[in-house]
Amino acid sequence: MFEPPRVLDAQGLLDKAFRRASKATTSKGRTREERVKNLAIAKVQAAGDVLATTMETYIKGFPSLDRIPPFYRELIDATIGVLVLRKNLAAVDWARKKSLELARGYAKRIQGARGTTPVGAIRREAFGRLSSVINQIAPNLEALAASRRPLKEFPDIDPEAPTIVVAGYPNVGKSAFVGRVSTAKPRVAPYPFTTQGVFVGHFEVGYTRFQILDTPGLLDRPMDARNPMERQAITALAHVADAVVFLIDPSETCGYDLPSQMRLLDTVRELFPDTPILVVENKADLGTRGLGRPAMSSLTGSGVDRVLAEAVRLATMTAPASVPRARAG
Repeated sequence: MFEPPRVLDAQGLLDKAFRRASKATTSKGRTREERVKNLAIAKVQAAGDVLATTMETYIKGFPSLDRIPPFYRELIDATIGVLVLRKNLAAVDWARKKSLELARGYAKRIQGARGTTPVGAIRREAFGRLSSVINQIAPNLEALAASRRPLKEFPDIDPEAPTIVVAGYPNVGKSAFVGRVSTAKPRVAPYPFTTQGVFVGHFEVGYTRFQILDTPGLLDRPMDARNPMERQAITALAHVADAVVFLIDPSETCGYDLPSQMRLLDTVRELFPDTPILVVENKADLGTRGLGRPAMSSLTGSGVDRVLAEAVRLATMTAPASVPRARAG
């Protein structure tokens, strides 16, 4: 979804700026003194411009936290931290402005120097000050570089498309179901927390293109005790779900007993009272207990089409923008 630029560390950024500065040339000046000054000014301005331009690329390359949809904002908060990202971008922006300010200030000092002797010293001082500024934000640059990977892996969600979210405890068959009915190819394996993020798939019914989201497994515990993967699932439910397919494993082969699964269902219903929830018993090939209608087996495919058709019906009923989306508290 997002493609932030590659972020250099402090030393890499300085090396880039000073390499450009070393290549700066000028033939302006009627006298040797004017040419020496103009060359020094060109080098300082080149370094400052490269630093400022590169940092501006970083700032513009990351998503605007004030403009992105709530879904992505909370996804960022769950994986990176909105305040953390904002702080790092603000630090880089400060360094960008400071680099331009220092370059202008030292250019004036060089221009006002008497003779050529102090010019080299002023230029070296300018480079030292620029280095100090960039080294001050070294941790922020490293943090931005680390933020690129989770941002690049965010699912591409269309807020206008009718959306079905598949939820439930870990290992109840969510990924297998999504993989059967859509273009998504989530990793499927018989152990908990296989799904490490929100995966999106698509399918068409008539002329309508639906989104279906495979979410990380949810555990039955308070919101403030949930890990980042679980918070991603809650974010998806809160902001994009037009219908929820809540899978129950009546066989309990998922590793969680039925009372825990039913408590989680009650929690989801409380958090999202305006979102229709289709409760489905999965792994019907191992038996059912009448807890959800309809039942299916995402392993064999039995009942899958019936479940999908009912989910489509519910999502189509609630997809219009006039229906408010609930927010997770």
